[in-house]
Amino acid sequence: MTPISVGNDVVDLRQPAAKHSAANPRFLDRVFTDRECDAIAAAPDRMAMLWTLFGAKEAGYKVVNKLRPAAAFAHNRFEVSADLSELFYDDIYLRLSIDRTDDRVHVVACTLVGVHMAGVGSVPPGADPSAAVRDLLKAAVASRVGCAAGDLAVVREKSPGSWDGFGPPRLLLRGRPAEIDVSLSHDGRFVAFAAAGAMLSAAEG
Repeated sequence: MTPISVGNDVVDLRQPAAKHSAANPRFLDRVFTDRECDAIAAAPDRMAMLWTLFGAKEAGYKVVNKLRPAAAFAHNRFEVSADLSELFYDDIYLRLSIDRTDDRVHVVACTLVGVHMAGVGSVPPGADPSAAVRDLLKAAVASRVGCAAGDLAVVREKSPGSWDGFGPPRLLLRGRPAEIDVSLSHDGRFVAFAAAGAMLSAAEG
């Protein structure tokens, strides 16, 4: 049985880098399949469609990296369904949830449908985005499960060979692993999290 696993990605659509990349044909060819390129070209809002598809691939990779840590990340091996509800990577099938505004897009990928919670926030002036997204996650989870935010901690263990030398974030409750899988993302003005697991489902019930 596939474990519950979640990944997320947020993109600030007002970032200059977002507009620059969207206008680069080599970027499009490297990241998207032919069908996805056609979908971007046909979309009323090309920028929004492009970064929704990109965010889905980034979120999907975060899940695949947990299920298969040795998997290489090639964006065009992750294909998003035409209706933006699913993502496929080899034999792995993920459900997508998309939250889009004029300013940003937040995509969540999960192994099961309807079992995650997610949130988006703004980075306070002068704040560290990494700290801000952890605070956002801890506040939301604490409210759901009925503990203090201070009872929660987010840790990343060393993982030689990963892009930054550390593995995916893990959530601890009073120093012990929580039965909650988490994912964090930040870009430009925004931070976002996703979380899924039995502890959240039990708390919701």
